[in-house]
Amino acid sequence: MWKAFAPLLILVVATVAPLTSAGEGKYSTKYDNVDLDEILNNDRLFNNYMDCLLDDGDERCTPEGKDLKVFIPDALQTDCAKCNDKQKARVDKVIKFIRDNKKDGLEKLKAKYDPDGTYFEHYERHLKEHA
Repeated sequence: MWKAFAPLLILVVATVAPLTSAGEGKYSTKYDNVDLDEILNNDRLFNNYMDCLLDDGDERCTPEGKDLKVFIPDALQTDCAKCNDKQKARVDKVIKFIRDNKKDGLEKLKAKYDPDGTYFEHYERHLKEHA
């Protein structure tokens, strides 16, 4: 079911890195304690990440943004199998925030990362099941 959040996962904004922990096959916890509320509630920070994630190049990206862009394809292919529970909960938080507060950004992300709506449709069901 975690594949469903993939088009929006990109705005988790440094909650997970595309690096796996040795021997575990899980994503690194390197960014697990980043203050998501600070990013989500700061238009400058939020918009910088959006610009990075929507841009085809990396020139507009911080190192964390570049990590997220690398992370997305793997998360799509594996249903976020390498995410720990904390990372999955943080993804839910970010997705809900974007859906409720940044609808224009959500539509742009969907257009780029989920043009046929497959993943978003599944994720909406996931959010309803875990509401």
